[in-house]
Amino acid sequence: MATPPHHADLPLEPGTHRLSAKYIGSEDQEESKHLLEEPNGVAVMDERFLLEGSSTTVNTIPDAEKEAEESPKRVVDMIVYLRDRNGIFYSIEDGHLAQAEELLDMTIQEQGLSPIAREVFAVWLVSGLLEIRLKKNHQPHQVVQKWDELCVLYTDVKLSDIEKSEPVLMVQRDVFFPIQKEKTITNEEILCLLYHEAKFNVIEGRYPLHSEDYHTLAGLQALIHLGKYNPREHVQAEYRANLIKFYPDHMFQKEKFLFFTRKDESAKCEEQFMSAHIRLSKQYEELDVQTQLGKLYREYLDICWSYPFYGSAFFSGQVETPTHKFMKMIKSAPDTKVLVAINTEGVSIIDKEKETLLLYAPFDKLLWEYREAEFDGDDDIMPSLFLQFLVRGEEQEVTKLLQIYSREAKLMNALINTCVMKKKLSRKEDGVDFVDAGLFPSRNDASHASKVCNKLDKLCLTTYTKKGECID
Repeated sequence: MATPPHHADLPLEPGTHRLSAKYIGSEDQEESKHLLEEPNGVAVMDERFLLEGSSTTVNTIPDAEKEAEESPKRVVDMIVYLRDRNGIFYSIEDGHLAQAEELLDMTIQEQGLSPIAREVFAVWLVSGLLEIRLKKNHQPHQVVQKWDELCVLYTDVKLSDIEKSEPVLMVQRDVFFPIQKEKTITNEEILCLLYHEAKFNVIEGRYPLHSEDYHTLAGLQALIHLGKYNPREHVQAEYRANLIKFYPDHMFQKEKFLFFTRKDESAKCEEQFMSAHIRLSKQYEELDVQTQLGKLYREYLDICWSYPFYGSAFFSGQVETPTHKFMKMIKSAPDTKVLVAINTEGVSIIDKEKETLLLYAPFDKLLWEYREAEFDGDDDIMPSLFLQFLVRGEEQEVTKLLQIYSREAKLMNALINTCVMKKKLSRKEDGVDFVDAGLFPSRNDASHASKVCNKLDKLCLTTYTKKGECID
């Protein structure tokens, strides 16, 4: 059993500002499966992160003053992208020393965003292999120099693929921004960026939603990008062609079996899509879509907010697949590949292939522990993150223990530590006490209750009493 760990407080760091910019935009505001298609770096969201509080090689960035003494001043060109597919071009004097906070401040100023945007967003380095959230004082240019190192440390890809990987700078939602605070935002420009990021996560299959919510979100997206339903303009063929831009793949692609193919799901999906567009067009009949987009952005986000994994950082991992004891003696089932979604409220485990939520454990019911891999001659063995969470059994409350294998286990541990520390500080400032081991007073999770159905039978778990006695 993983013993209850001691969660050390981790330091928070500040940062600074300077620069000049030129704005470049995209005529097509519709975000497809690939957000940015640059020849030297496709900014496709992946599940790998370097987060505040993590002790990694990036924290050994050379001192800025020493770098300034050794290098002559030079102008460096950079492009910072946003989730609405726009980019801003910067020509920066001594750009190799520019800090992430400077780039964020310039982007906020260039976009005319309200001051709260400094809390909402952070600067990330994104490639098809790795995604890194930069601290305020990190220098993107220096982090890029260590990109191959980071990819080797936190991914399983071939060296040839790592050599081809080049990151792009992206301003997107800060994983540490509280969701409850996000719900108070009224600024349309900020809501627009949050909407585009949420839409990306929905379409990429990172947000496993109920079917009716997928259709409602597609209908809202159609209102925003296609306008209100017009029978002469919006024919069924158009909905069919747009499925890839409005739904995750599993909602409309055929499911192939050994000897036959199940009925094409796309026909059913396009009908539901069209119906949702018609229904929402009637619902917002009096709304001037072009002048009141903020209301539609908020409606879209409101549905996403109702799920516990919204605003998470995503990590790749694998867990043992439950197998009958008799079958296990013959042949072990392959591990289940999962996404581990971590935000300021808790941890979600998502089946990566089936795109379904397996487990949500809020921090007030969770203990966790990071374990380095024990060398046993197998080069492929990975470090682990253990999650121990409270479950109400038939006769008593018990705890379940889940082991997640992942190259990113240390990053997950760092993120959980930092989220818990920030929550502790916030509650202490509010005069709220908390209990030991990073757990918080029980709270009402009714906001997520209707959207969460833990599938514990799909996970290989060890069961203990609250006293630590192994039951199963």
